[in-house]
Amino acid sequence: MKKWMRNLPVVLVVILLMSMLAGCGRKELDAAKAVDAYLRAELKGEFDDYAEMVGEDKENLQKEYDEMIDEAMQIFEEIEFLDVDFGDDFAAEVKNLLASAKYEVIGSQKDDNGDYVVDVEVSPSDVFVVFFGKVMDAAKQTEDMDAVGAAVLTALQEAIAEQTYGDPVSGQIHITYDEDEKQYEINEDDVQKLSENFFTTDGLLDQLYTPSGTVYDDPYLNWTGDDWNAASEDEKTQCCLSLIREIQGATEEEMAAIDLNDPTAQQMIQQLKDGVNLSFSSGINISMGDYAELIKNEM
Repeated sequence: MKKWMRNLPVVLVVILLMSMLAGCGRKELDAAKAVDAYLRAELKGEFDDYAEMVGEDKENLQKEYDEMIDEAMQIFEEIEFLDVDFGDDFAAEVKNLLASAKYEVIGSQKDDNGDYVVDVEVSPSDVFVVFFGKVMDAAKQTEDMDAVGAAVLTALQEAIAEQTYGDPVSGQIHITYDEDEKQYEINEDDVQKLSENFFTTDGLLDQLYTPSGTVYDDPYLNWTGDDWNAASEDEKTQCCLSLIREIQGATEEEMAAIDLNDPTAQQMIQQLKDGVNLSFSSGINISMGDYAELIKNEM
């Protein structure tokens, strides 16, 4: 349970996929309506307006939407290895989660290049923060692995119902016309940036990773992310050796037997470095000693 909760903030990624406004031709476009139709299709599975606008079969749009739901489900793949079956009920709640995203298309104008610029306001939801708080509470009470799926489903349902929204965040989506393809295109980077505001994770890491306050005898184990990022590769290697000793409970003799020129040892240390880099880049702010304790708990 702890493993997937630890990795989820790291693998949280943009779940909205880009598509093109094909078939519109070079004519005046109601850009605000186009963006709203696109977002409703992607978030709510409402295809009528978007299908008419792009001249695409609704079955194809449904297929793309279902594929997006499958990708969103992969967020929870860390639980899959526990053989937990979420079934159709969980997929339905993921759809409800996406549909709960709150936004408003304000209007549109043309820039100096003749491209459309659509103003959108997104109200960030704290649903993931609420969800993880409920999952952590459930994890403390759930001993039967067969009950994990139901507990997580209930946590997601309650989080969707109880979520709150923050102050609107303004963004813009550009729509350009591709002369070669003879179609309008929504700017992918704009949509990605906008979608990152739908669901905030502020405060999530504080729930998952609380520094213990322990002062370790080994100075390397007192390093935080700032110390790690400022260190040389050789220093990081020494820090990783301290992690290995702490995690495995190795003796001085066993540590002295590690040959840093050995390819296997180099690969192991590099993998550990990559893991530390990934963890600190996600916003974790705990000491290396606390990080070692997390890994030992996983094991």
